Amino acid sequence: MDTKIRHTTPDEIAAMHRVIANAKQKRIRKQTKKPVIKIAGWIIFFIIILSLLATLASIHMAKKKGETPGLLGFQLYKIESGSMAPVLPVGAVILSRRPADASQLQEQDIVTFETTSGAIVTHRIIKVLTDDKGNVRYRTKGDNPISSPDLEMLTPNRVIAVFITKIPFT
Repeated sequence: MDTKIRHTTPDEIAAMHRVIANAKQKRIRKQTKKPVIKIAGWIIFFIIILSLLATLASIHMAKKKGETPGLLGFQLYKIESGSMAPVLPVGAVILSRRPADASQLQEQDIVTFETTSGAIVTHRIIKVLTDDKGNVRYRTKGDNPISSPDLEMLTPNRVIAVFITKIPFT
């Protein structure tokens, strides 16, 4: 039986030590990265939770005051009559924003406003009128073909929001 006994050389032993040391370094780097990623994830999670709670609180406070809740100047409204059909059918939800300057609105803008009797209405501006003193008034009308122009003129101070888009599937 001819069995050769082979011994590990000092160079091979040194190479093995380097491989083991590299593996330990990689393991240590992975272990130090995991806590940083976990902490960042928790921070982002808590920021989102705090934002949601702040939003809920602002909605609750607005409702308590009798105002329409909004977020960052945007508001949602539900169409409750057929005056804007077929463009905005009953039950449609629209996204609107507060106007920067309600006296600068134009014909064809769709606005949500408060009537003198306190009702909230969404109609289209069909005519912009300016009197001798430069005061702006708007004639509004629903898009439904059977609708007639609104009897009362809309003043800029009663404009609540300007239509942006209809929320799909509503």
